[in-house]
Amino acid sequence: MSQISIVGLGPGSFGQLTVETLELLQNENKNYFRTAVHPVVKELEKRGIAYCSFDVLYEDCECFEDVYESIAEQLVKKAEAGQPLIYAVPGNPLFGEQSVINLMRKCQEKDISYQIYSGVSFVDISMTALKEDPVNGLKIIDAFEINEQIPDKTMGNLVTQVFNRHMASEVKLSLLDYYPDNYPVVLLINAGIPGQELIKEVPLCQMDWVEEINHLTTLYIPPDKNDLRSYQKLLEIMGILRSPEGCPWDRKQTHESLKAYLLEETYEVMDAIETEDTENLIEELGDLLFQIVFHAQLGREEGLFTFNDVLEGINQKMVRRHPHVFMATEEISTEKVLSNWDEIKKTEKQTQTISDEMERIPKAFTALMEACKVQSKAAKVGFDWEGPLDALKKVAEEEQEVRVEILKKCPDKLEEELGDLLFAVVNVVRLAKIQPEIALRKATQKFIMRFKEMEKITLNEQKSMLDYDLDGLEQLWQLVKSLKN
Repeated sequence: MSQISIVGLGPGSFGQLTVETLELLQNENKNYFRTAVHPVVKELEKRGIAYCSFDVLYEDCECFEDVYESIAEQLVKKAEAGQPLIYAVPGNPLFGEQSVINLMRKCQEKDISYQIYSGVSFVDISMTALKEDPVNGLKIIDAFEINEQIPDKTMGNLVTQVFNRHMASEVKLSLLDYYPDNYPVVLLINAGIPGQELIKEVPLCQMDWVEEINHLTTLYIPPDKNDLRSYQKLLEIMGILRSPEGCPWDRKQTHESLKAYLLEETYEVMDAIETEDTENLIEELGDLLFQIVFHAQLGREEGLFTFNDVLEGINQKMVRRHPHVFMATEEISTEKVLSNWDEIKKTEKQTQTISDEMERIPKAFTALMEACKVQSKAAKVGFDWEGPLDALKKVAEEEQEVRVEILKKCPDKLEEELGDLLFAVVNVVRLAKIQPEIALRKATQKFIMRFKEMEKITLNEQKSMLDYDLDGLEQLWQLVKSLKN
C-alpha cells in the first residue's frame, strides 16, 4: 500500500508554487489534479509535468459533494493497488478543500499513509492584495455555507468560492440581512497573478454586476466598527452607560429598580402588536431588548452571569425542548409537541405534581394570567369543563353567590365571592381559546373609545358630561354604540 502526497498548487501564479511541491510533481509518481482549470497548470505543462485531472466528474456528478466524494474514493483505490501518487489542489490543501477532507477521512479508515504539503493559500494572497493584517481579525466563510456562517461585523470577512455571478448574487442576498445595501465590499479577482489581478470595491448591492467575476474570485467585507445592527454594539453601549464616565441614572439602577421598566416595556410591545404598528413594534422590541441587556450587565458586574450565559441558556433550552426538531425522532403532532414540552419542563424544574407546577407560576404574573395558567394545568389531568358553555353555568352560580354577599354587606366574604366569579369568567374565556388578558384589554380600549365619542357629542352641544344625569349618559352611551355598530 502506497502513501498519498497531498500538495497545494498555490492561488494561481507559478511564482507562488513552493519548491518542495514542484520537486514532488517532477518525480516519477503519478500526479492527480482536482482540476486543470488553474493558471499554474499551464506552466507545469510547459515543464513537462504530466497529470490526470478529475474535471470530468464536474460534468458527470449531480453536485459538488458527489464530485469530492468520488475523487477521494478513486484515489484511495489507486493507493490500495500499491500506486504511489500525488494529489494536487489549488491553494493550500487545508483551506476550503472538501475533497482533501474526504480523502484524509478515507485514508484513516483504510489505514493508508498520507502527508500534507502546505501551499500558499487564497488567504495569504488576498491579505497581501488588500494590504491587511489578518491578526487584526479575520473570519473565513465558504460561499456554499453563506446562510449558515454568519459574518462577524467586528472584523474582516473573507468569502471564498464566489466562482461566478450567480454565486455572487446568492452571497449578496444573504449578506443583505446583515449589511446595508450600499456597504462597501471588495472583490479580489485573480489575486496575486501578475498582469491579471483585479481589485474592485463596489457597493454590496452591486457586487454581482461585476462581469470579471470568475473561479478565482474572493470577496472581502471590511469590518464595521460602528455597526448599529450588532448586539455587540448594544453591549458596548450598555457598558459605557454603566461606567464611571457614563450616565448617573443608569449607574444607580438595580435588578429591583428595573422591574417596573421591564413590565412597562413589555406592555408597550403588546400595544404595538395589537395596533399592528410595525415601526413602533421595532422600537418597542428594542426597548425590551435593552432591558434584558441591562439586567445582563448588572449580572456581569456582580460576577453572577453575563449576556453570553443568557444566550447559552436559551439556546440549550430550545434545543432540549424540541427533540422532534434537533434529534432524530419521528414526525409528531402539535399536541404531542406540547405534551413533550411539558414533560421536559417538569423534569427541568424538578416538579412532581400538578400543584407543584401551579406553585411555580411566577408571582409577578397578573391575576388573570395566573388564573389562566392554573386552570390549564388542572386541565392536564381532566379536571376541567367540557367547553365554554358548561363553564358559563358556573359563572351564573357564582353570580348568585355574589348577589347574596352584596345584600349581606360582608366585605371579606364579598371579596372572596367576587374572586370566584372572576375565576369562573377566566375559565369561560380560556375554554373559548381566547387570552383573558387580551380580551379584557380590548374591552377596556373599546370603553375608552366610546367614552371619547360621548365627550365629543357633549362638546359639540357646548355641554359638559356633568350636565347629564345617569339616564342622559346612558342614552349617549347607547347612541355611540349604535353609531359604531
